[in-house]
Amino acid sequence: MVQVGFSIICGSRGIFAGQKQKQGESMREKLNLYMEEKSLAQILSRYHFRKSDEAQIRGLTECLMQTAEPALYYAPCTQEDARRLAVLVTLGAGVDEMQSAFTQKGQLSESYMIECIAMELLGNAYEQSAEKIYSHYGLWIGEFAFLGDRVPIEETEALFRILQPREISYNQAYMFTPRKTVAFYTELTQKRQESYCNQCETCRNTKCANRNACLTYGYRQIFGGREIRRV
Repeated sequence: MVQVGFSIICGSRGIFAGQKQKQGESMREKLNLYMEEKSLAQILSRYHFRKSDEAQIRGLTECLMQTAEPALYYAPCTQEDARRLAVLVTLGAGVDEMQSAFTQKGQLSESYMIECIAMELLGNAYEQSAEKIYSHYGLWIGEFAFLGDRVPIEETEALFRILQPREISYNQAYMFTPRKTVAFYTELTQKRQESYCNQCETCRNTKCANRNACLTYGYRQIFGGREIRRV
């Protein structure tokens, strides 16, 4: 099993130097996925894995980081209020394809591991997104107003009109494709939050595909039918 190399790759101030954002134009930036050792430890404890699962989780993490196509979209909601941003963060379709491949082969343990790893990578993508937006505006993103939580889920249509993402779509139930995609509004602020990683844990949108309520019966059977909780 190939071991995962762990490093932090973050945006740096001035990365957008000389790049101007036109009014009414959204920005799309690539993200560089990373996994810290402490994040790996959190996966093992938070999702009730055994120490013997660590090598396999490391290997799947490496594959995910090679397969994923993470991206950040952001833009002011209106020209009059440039501090309020519409934001999309996605890990890309590769994560869905990799997870589906394991599921179709009946390898539900591996599929569940991918689900858990992807959630951790999504949290790390929040941190990197905050750095990139700061590099562009010189201001930090504030509280996350998630669609389906503090913002009506029907606002998805308006947010997509603002950002016009090329690789993200939604269905009639406002479920995103790729599945590891989140949408929110935020206000730019002078103060950086202590952490952006755990934003999903504060969201009350019970229909979100990234919540434990949406983990399938098959995943629960892996653990003898007991509840799988994200704490």
